[in-house]
Amino acid sequence: MSIPVISTRSGTSALRSRTGFGTLPDKPPGTLRLILSSDFAELRVWEFTGPRAVVIGRGALSGLRLPDTEEYRSVSGYHCVIELSRNRAYVRDLGSLNGTFLNGHLVSRREEDRAQGVAVSGFGVKLVDGDVITLAGIFNFRVGLVDDSSLENGAQGLTMVEVSDRCPSCGKLHNPVPLSKYADVLCPDCRPNPLASLKLLKAGLNRRIKTLDPLKGLRITKTLGRGSTSAVFLAERKDDKSLLALKVMSPAISENEWARKSFLREVAIGRAIKHPNVTKLYGFGYYGGAYFYLMEYCKGGNSEEKRLDAGGTLDPVTALGIILPVLDGLHYIHTVKLAAVKANSEASPESRGLVHRDLKPTNIFLGGESGEVPKIADIGVGKLYNTGDTFSNTRTGSVAGSPATMPRQQVLNFKGAGPEVDIWAAAASLYKLLCGEYPRDFPDSEDPWRVVLNRPPVPILKRGHRIPSHLALALDEALVDNPAIKYQTAASLKKSLIEAAHRDRLLLDVPVP
Repeated sequence: MSIPVISTRSGTSALRSRTGFGTLPDKPPGTLRLILSSDFAELRVWEFTGPRAVVIGRGALSGLRLPDTEEYRSVSGYHCVIELSRNRAYVRDLGSLNGTFLNGHLVSRREEDRAQGVAVSGFGVKLVDGDVITLAGIFNFRVGLVDDSSLENGAQGLTMVEVSDRCPSCGKLHNPVPLSKYADVLCPDCRPNPLASLKLLKAGLNRRIKTLDPLKGLRITKTLGRGSTSAVFLAERKDDKSLLALKVMSPAISENEWARKSFLREVAIGRAIKHPNVTKLYGFGYYGGAYFYLMEYCKGGNSEEKRLDAGGTLDPVTALGIILPVLDGLHYIHTVKLAAVKANSEASPESRGLVHRDLKPTNIFLGGESGEVPKIADIGVGKLYNTGDTFSNTRTGSVAGSPATMPRQQVLNFKGAGPEVDIWAAAASLYKLLCGEYPRDFPDSEDPWRVVLNRPPVPILKRGHRIPSHLALALDEALVDNPAIKYQTAASLKKSLIEAAHRDRLLLDVPVP
């Protein structure tokens, strides 16, 4: 599997004065302090204050010079540079042969037949506190960034502490980075495990860490589900016995910059969105690289579970009773003003509207007092659509979401996808609830993205189920995506479905919008 490249832009001559080989431009006194720590061999901790450029390598002129011994041979003479300005820091590769990595992602490296210093990586990659820089795949630095100006203003700054040498989850001795802003660090075996992350968070609670206040008074009762980047647990408040869902991302995942930003973006969106058909977010926090947030618990499970419990299909009235409120929720998120969303986003005061981009039956939950109120969840790949700003920081060339509920337009232009792709996904979800299959067939021998691009949806009556004729026709029309999607708004699809249901003598007590 190839390693995703964060930045590969070049421009050697224009960048030399910014990499420590020339003279930095005059700047006001800096306030950002960089602390690099490592447990590799005898090396421990280095500290630098900006503005400055810190070159790392084995060369004699390196600001952070590694020993010129066999042990460090894979590190180049001038391997990478960290630039400190007044309030930010960037890492950039200096044309090393074996590459510079940030949280497991390749920043850049030179081609084997080119000289060192030729393939400088453009404008570099911004660093945040807690990042891990790896040189040549073997040598790790933990990054600590301290804003000294916050201390001058009376705010609480970062304090580097000695790290416990025992894993807070399994209790085994291990050899963590010696200094960190966290006193507890999971061992390598426990880091990918969200269950271990719960024990890490408990250790932080015992230390009265402020960022963990939302977890006070909670008792974890069971695991609700696990995904590729996180796990969800059922939590009970000890005082009133109310139930919440706790979503946790383990440190092994949070070190991935993209995954961490996705998680924090989901928090930012959840705090700004309030609608009865969208899951609520109650609190969030982090400790030791484990991020979490508390959200509404939906005791009815998700709509896919409801379909399976019913024997594989839902009757039209039940299925429409799920999808019509979902369309109300989609109308809200497509038009909501997001001026309040600031953390980890490009939202501006005039930003309005979010596209979900991954709506499917497993992301439609059933909550409320009755456990039957449809709720849209998992808005982590959402995107601001009317400003051109990508809320999800989507990596160039990537496509997130599920091909089974994705129209052609979303594959062809994922970053530019508008509300219509959510409308199509809502129709695809209704299709699945009614007949137990998705609109397209996905043979094991074919690439699913090619299937989306080249195969039309199968008319629902061909699936062999008794579906009312007018509803079937309306649904087939909603799933046409070549050359365009018919319904561009959630309200228009909702109107069409209710009209079709009336013609089929269904939902007669529901007025046409």
